Amino acid sequence: MTPISPVFANIASCMGNYNWKKSATDPVELRRAKEIDFMRDMPWMRDTSIQTALSEINDLVFSPEDMRYVKNMGIELPFHSGKECVDFIEKSNIRISFAKPYEKTIHAQYDFSKNAILINKKYKNTKDFPVILAIGEAILHEAGHAKDKDGKSSVQEELNFLGMNAIAHRAFIKKYGDLFSDSDAPIIKDGVSVYAKLFFEPDPEKKNLINRIRSKYGDLPSGDRLHPPGKIARTIVTNKQSLI
Repeated sequence: MTPISPVFANIASCMGNYNWKKSATDPVELRRAKEIDFMRDMPWMRDTSIQTALSEINDLVFSPEDMRYVKNMGIELPFHSGKECVDFIEKSNIRISFAKPYEKTIHAQYDFSKNAILINKKYKNTKDFPVILAIGEAILHEAGHAKDKDGKSSVQEELNFLGMNAIAHRAFIKKYGDLFSDSDAPIIKDGVSVYAKLFFEPDPEKKNLINRIRSKYGDLPSGDRLHPPGKIARTIVTNKQSLI
């Protein structure tokens, strides 16, 4: 058997059974998240699907085991619970709305100049609960960019925020069952579900994750002042340069 690279040995040493998931046939918890008092806390928010997404995120608890796991991968989370993220959005007066993205394949983006999180307008007025949860995960990710206050990104920054997405996605599955598995919505099948699988694959080398991040973000710098590059980020950029 090929020995594990020292670069990823710390990942292998902490790997447990990370492949759990509830099936779509498991009973879904009847208790939905308590709705935020939007008239009091975010009076500007009128869209009901975004209200539901924020309420679900506000109620979401991240698994300590999952957080330790990604930390051993060199991931630094911008938020350690959904409530921490929602509190930040409220305090920072960040607006959230549906809009046409700069590229049609983008699920969501943070507009630094407007302090606004923009969700792809194709999901406006959705009543599809799994899609609403995915919108919540997208809001989590973009709020991480907003927290930096610099309008820039890097491979490590994206890894940090996508790692948080993976943890959030697994928390939703643990709470509600795997209600994402039959969805054909791009924000799910080519978005949140992908990263939950890639970050928690049993492969300690994380080759599939590295290839995915390289294809999406390989042109970014490995890290920056706020997000010093870890071993995975450096591997992505170094290997990208060697292929040029």
